[in-house]
Amino acid sequence: MPERNLSISLAFVAYIVITFVVAGLAHRQARGKSFLDEFFVAGRGLGPWVLALTWVATMASGGTFVGAPALGWQNGWAVHLWVAGYMTLTFTGMGILGKRIAFLGRATGALTMLDLLRDRFESRGLSALLAVVTLFLYVAYLVAQYVAGARVMEVALGLPYWVGLLIVSVTVTVYTAFGGFRAVAWTDAFQAIVMLVGILMTLAFALHQIGSFEALNAYLGEQSPALLHPPGPENFLPLSQAFSFFVIWPLAVLGQPALMSRFLSTGDGQAVSRATFINGIYVVLLYPAIMTLGILGRKLAPDIAVPDQAIPATIVAVVPSWLAGVVLAAPFAAIMSTISSFLLVTGSAIVRDLYHRNLKHGLSDRKAQWISQGTTVVIGGLALAIAFRPPTYLQYIVIFSATGLASAYVAPTVLGVFWPRATKAGAFAAVAAGLGSFALQYGLYGTRSWLGLDPFVWSLTFSFVAGIVASLATAPPRKAIRQAWFGEG
Repeated sequence: MPERNLSISLAFVAYIVITFVVAGLAHRQARGKSFLDEFFVAGRGLGPWVLALTWVATMASGGTFVGAPALGWQNGWAVHLWVAGYMTLTFTGMGILGKRIAFLGRATGALTMLDLLRDRFESRGLSALLAVVTLFLYVAYLVAQYVAGARVMEVALGLPYWVGLLIVSVTVTVYTAFGGFRAVAWTDAFQAIVMLVGILMTLAFALHQIGSFEALNAYLGEQSPALLHPPGPENFLPLSQAFSFFVIWPLAVLGQPALMSRFLSTGDGQAVSRATFINGIYVVLLYPAIMTLGILGRKLAPDIAVPDQAIPATIVAVVPSWLAGVVLAAPFAAIMSTISSFLLVTGSAIVRDLYHRNLKHGLSDRKAQWISQGTTVVIGGLALAIAFRPPTYLQYIVIFSATGLASAYVAPTVLGVFWPRATKAGAFAAVAAGLGSFALQYGLYGTRSWLGLDPFVWSLTFSFVAGIVASLATAPPRKAIRQAWFGEG
């Protein structure tokens, strides 16, 4: 065991060192260039491979590698139906909006998604409202990622929970604050490769140790027959919830500023198309494997303290000691890549969207750098403080934050970039109806609203209806806006 712990510790140290080296190279590449352009969109120079890998690394969070397989460990094979919508996620998330946002970003000079929405609807109030929503929900999302990282280090290295929290927080906050988006994107690309290789290797070792799915199913059946089929134990996934999540996963990504802002880092539509294809293959390889691992962990790691330890405990149980540290870097990589991206977006909500554009404060490169880096550190510290009292199931925080953001963002974004008739009043109505109905449903019914559906399904519907009705009831946008954005005369 001491040899194993040493091997894992050395692998983690090496992984963190490589991450800092990559971030340092990105920082060097950015020298002498406009700070805001580099810090938020990496000079709009990302190619298809880095674009694809930074997008998928941001999407594959601690919820993916810790929270979701924990649900598999707890509820058995029904979790594959729960995650089925992920198979189309890349094509909706990148295919629907990717090229359009990339084009508009270069044409308008937008550095953030709120830049786009502010200029499209000519409303500082709308961007300020969405900036506040982003800050609140992304801090909650960050808490979940910090908890996931600490759980990994708790199992992998035997560290106290609070020590793991500090390591995760300090590591990611430092390279994000000083490297900006280029550092985040390059480290994401490295981390995405680590994730996929690590999970596929673990699955191979786990299947070898289990022997056969028949043996696994026999073991699960002895514990509870409900583990073998939907809806799972305690009615985990009734048909209404299965439908809800098939809607949530493909569509909620459209409302994630951390994902959509990736397209602002390139003006090349062909790069977006290639990135979509790359990500499609990646997702099909990753998600079935990781959910299956969660279920295998029921037999391979039956004595874990909390379900969120399923993946790291399974890795420790099945992967040879000389390789375990490298493989354990996979969930850690997912967590770090998501934290860095969310720190960047929450920082931009304050620096770019509230301070610079809305309050009309001038920003020299030096001042922008100081404020951006300071804001990143403060947000990271706030999430760290909250994470010292962790929730039982972090995946539920991930789902709440993701669907809450999507309830606010999806309709005004889709209507704004595709429909010339969408107005400022329509955008406000879409945000109010989506976010308001989402909060109301969660307050009254929790995760199962009318007809047993997730609140997001209804919130998205109300948001689009309100946005369309309010737009049609008000005067159309100025001719200059229709001309600049849609080529209308």
